[in-house]
Amino acid sequence: MITLDDIRAFLAVAKHKSFVQAAEELFITPPALSRRIKKLEEFVGEALFERTTQMVAITPSGQVLLARADIVVREFEAFKEFASGFAMNHILKIRFACMWSTAGSVVPRLIRDYAQIHENAEFEVRDADADSALRLVKERQVDFGIAMRPDARDVDLQFEPLCDDPIMLACPPDHELYDSSHVTWADLQSSELQKVDWGVLRSLAMGAFARDLQRENIPVETGTKIAHLSTQLNFLDAHLQAIIIPRLGISLSRNPEIRAIPIIKPELKREIGIISLRTSPASKAVCSFVDHIRDHFNECYEVTTARFTL
Repeated sequence: MITLDDIRAFLAVAKHKSFVQAAEELFITPPALSRRIKKLEEFVGEALFERTTQMVAITPSGQVLLARADIVVREFEAFKEFASGFAMNHILKIRFACMWSTAGSVVPRLIRDYAQIHENAEFEVRDADADSALRLVKERQVDFGIAMRPDARDVDLQFEPLCDDPIMLACPPDHELYDSSHVTWADLQSSELQKVDWGVLRSLAMGAFARDLQRENIPVETGTKIAHLSTQLNFLDAHLQAIIIPRLGISLSRNPEIRAIPIIKPELKREIGIISLRTSPASKAVCSFVDHIRDHFNECYEVTTARFTL
């Protein structure tokens, strides 16, 4: 079977019309070069060069193969250059899923800072609720996800924690609990309390956090059912209701008067981290960006949520 080195040998002899000079260019001995040409000629079934003591000339059959051989080597060199830059320059598209709250807050900062170092990086970000982000990882539609800790029984997934995000009550100025230093879950379940949206807990009720809610007998289907975070925040900003929401979600509110009130007895939090498939190898580009997330997620989280720090 012929190799790319045999084709290079053929091109070098055709270029120099000399076995000696061709061997020098390829840093091999003339006998080694002759063996490569002989192997190529036996594969083709035709003589590719006329050899005399005075000269080396390409045959008509060799001339037919010359242009195609040149294309093959040029394409290989172009591929080799592209492949080496593929990893070095991080030109591979990095596909990941993340929860709505992270997509609207921490992730833009992470991508901005990373792109300043790796200008060729390309991203495909799929924002979704926590359950959907998990599904995208399991279906291999993305390389990894930034979401809540999944159920420990899901052995195909691995979870690397990044930070804890406390569950709080976001209140508009005219709400009866606005001036509270804290509230309890019992307070929130009072039948007299109006204008509190519990719907956000439906999108959080998965994995380890779902078990926390069940253990504390905290309902997840009480009150208004608004599924999407942006709609919940619009209702909040319009002073239509208070919402039970993680601290990171409250940071997306555009209303500077909104207060984040701790919920106690018990204090609940969701654990945010990197989710990936155990059996799915990551590219160098993905590994590099994941390292960046590990190094800077907490910093970006604190900057984003500083206004609502406990």
